[in-house]
Amino acid sequence: MLTLMLGPVTMVILRSGLEINRRAGIWAAAGTWVSDFIFIAITYWLTFSVKTWANEPSIKLSLYIIGGCGLTLMGLMMTRVKRKPVSDQHKPTSLRYTEAFVSGFLVNSLSPFTLFFWLGAAVFLHLQSEPPLYYYVGLMIALAAGDFTKAWLAPKLTVWLKDKYVYWIQVVAGICIAVTGGYIVYLGIAG
Repeated sequence: MLTLMLGPVTMVILRSGLEINRRAGIWAAAGTWVSDFIFIAITYWLTFSVKTWANEPSIKLSLYIIGGCGLTLMGLMMTRVKRKPVSDQHKPTSLRYTEAFVSGFLVNSLSPFTLFFWLGAAVFLHLQSEPPLYYYVGLMIALAAGDFTKAWLAPKLTVWLKDKYVYWIQVVAGICIAVTGGYIVYLGIAG
């Protein structure tokens, strides 16, 4: 289900794959995987002894506000795209691949849902008798396969997408990410 969700991470992977090439989409996906590995390590460690930490209102509110504002800012920056033909893609350079990786890493890291997902998984795994490694490996393989597929298919979308559609997809994706960030801030304040 995680790989099928159309959220900010998917948008970054598809954008990198469309604007640069498949390899850039894979680099963006790799950034999300590194972020996930960091969250796995942190949340598994945190859930050993800190049960009240995640429920402390000031911590929870801070996570929502920081994550939501980060996503809102990133979404607003995505809407500042200029109209250009699809054929006028960015040249694939090591700098473009680095930007794709950092984008994937930041979008995944700034989303509080990532933290809450991995916290939930860690708490669940502490209640099981089996070693958690199998669960984490299986989940990361499924995420990697889904993200790799998205990155691989992104350039093929240019056959169906006209110049004006690519522009509007970028703008709508930016707005969706910004609205998601605003909604996260709202959840933190209202919750």
